[in-house]
Amino acid sequence: MEIAAAALQFTTVAVNSFRACILAIEFFSTAQHMGADGDLFRTGLEFEKYRLLTWAEKVGLLGDNERQTLNWQLAGIILKQLESFLTSAATLKGRYSLDVTEEEVQAAEEAQHALAPKQGIAKLIARLKPNLRTTAGQIIQEHNSPIKRIRWAARDRGKLKTFLAEISGLIGKLEFLLDSTERQQEKEEYDRLLREVISLATTTAEAGQIKDFLEDHQKRSERSINAAAYLKQVRLVLGADKRDDEITPKMASDTIGLKMPKLSILGRSLKPWNGAPLFEQSLEFATYRTKQVLIQWKMVDSTQWERYTKQMKCLAVFLMSLSDRSFRSLPCMGYYPYQAQSRHGIVYSMPETDDTEGTDWDLRTLRDLMKDQTFVSLKRRIELARALAETVLQLHTAGWLHKSLRSENIIFLAPRGSSDKFFLNSEPYVFGYEYARSDNGDAALAFTQLPDTELEADLYRHPAARGMGRETFQKRFDLYAMACVIVELVFWKPLVEVFAVYVTENLKELISIAQSQNEVIELPDLKELFEKEEVAKVFRYHAGDVLLDVVKLCFEAPKAKEGDEGLLSEQTTVVERLGWCKV
Repeated sequence: MEIAAAALQFTTVAVNSFRACILAIEFFSTAQHMGADGDLFRTGLEFEKYRLLTWAEKVGLLGDNERQTLNWQLAGIILKQLESFLTSAATLKGRYSLDVTEEEVQAAEEAQHALAPKQGIAKLIARLKPNLRTTAGQIIQEHNSPIKRIRWAARDRGKLKTFLAEISGLIGKLEFLLDSTERQQEKEEYDRLLREVISLATTTAEAGQIKDFLEDHQKRSERSINAAAYLKQVRLVLGADKRDDEITPKMASDTIGLKMPKLSILGRSLKPWNGAPLFEQSLEFATYRTKQVLIQWKMVDSTQWERYTKQMKCLAVFLMSLSDRSFRSLPCMGYYPYQAQSRHGIVYSMPETDDTEGTDWDLRTLRDLMKDQTFVSLKRRIELARALAETVLQLHTAGWLHKSLRSENIIFLAPRGSSDKFFLNSEPYVFGYEYARSDNGDAALAFTQLPDTELEADLYRHPAARGMGRETFQKRFDLYAMACVIVELVFWKPLVEVFAVYVTENLKELISIAQSQNEVIELPDLKELFEKEEVAKVFRYHAGDVLLDVVKLCFEAPKAKEGDEGLLSEQTTVVERLGWCKV
């Protein structure tokens, strides 16, 4: 009996402190003059409140079914510490020398906080996690005594971030009381929330608040999410691929703290690299200021030069913003206009480390390697699929669409003379980004779906993105193209050959004839391919059910409902499932 009574006492302490913490976070306030610092603080508290509510849900605190195996004595101690940080002005003054005061919350404000928030990061989290928002509202409504809150009056960004780190650390200790599987699940759920809030954010300020909140985090996943938040800010400033609800900043005050990449328009002439021909390939090496560079050309009609120049500059700024490894992009040096040959160039520097200085680089595309390297382990092919999925997730978190994913736009670099196996085991890089569309009607018509000159490239396009009646480009079209590349990885042959074996005999020859005669032909698609029972059997034999489900999830992704374009359900699910695949 005494043990049971003690356990009940520990649980009661934990419950009371938990509810006090939620109330404190809800009503914690900052002075109006704190500006961006106050916004950062409120954003941080919203995400920490989500973590605390999620933990409470997992251990049964929200439903009077507390988990018996949890160390409630320790949980209560941690929650008491957290409560003290959030509710005691004396603690904050003594520990951080903060200028804080206590005040009583008025009844009208109490009632307002019980409702769903109507703006900012809190609104986005409430939309994505309505059940947890309802729980917070119920805690406010059930509280039957006056609520006191802390008001932060001083402007000290360093102390603010230290305080947030203390709160985060205590909640992390609570999470550590869960088993390892639950901790991993909670981490994945939290990362997904961060990404979807960034994706749904409509202003540079909202995306910037999350970026600032994450900037000191050292975990790899949070560094990549931070980079996606920055890219979202850049995209909104440029007004590219803009959703109807997103706002392009018009005033300098809307972008305070944002460091935009400075576009470099490269003026010196490119020269051949090691005597190799120049201006013969869409992607080729060149010499710029004595160094080897990689340049991707976009050819345009000479009469359309000016029309495309702004779009290419916009694309170059985007590519200069891809600073994190998760984007799998070489460092973009800038934009190289070559009007004499009607060429727009994007120039990339080569990888530079102590081990690679002075290296003469060569490249192979994924398509090249499929032709030349006969046997490739399933492990490596799954690694490449996951790398591509992670890159697409990064881009879509920022709201940027690639628009031209296919195996010839995935490249591998290695010292010249290296074996194909060496190339294949190197880092994959994603190239071939299409024009970044600005947010005006003419640009939308001109650049939303710029068709490729090669008819075979249409095999990677979603059926709704083909032909004259094609729809405006959507995230699901990138997912479809990614599914095509994964199919190639599993069968280890170009997509046109896969279709030729199972759907349309001699497809490559038919495409070649149609191309030469400037004719339109009906092309097969993945739905048609996987309706063949034999294809599903062979695919499952080569790669298993998980990869088959991933491919179907990608090419069957429905058109987003109005207001749901920012959600990332398919993208995050694909990355998680590919992570399950162990060979």
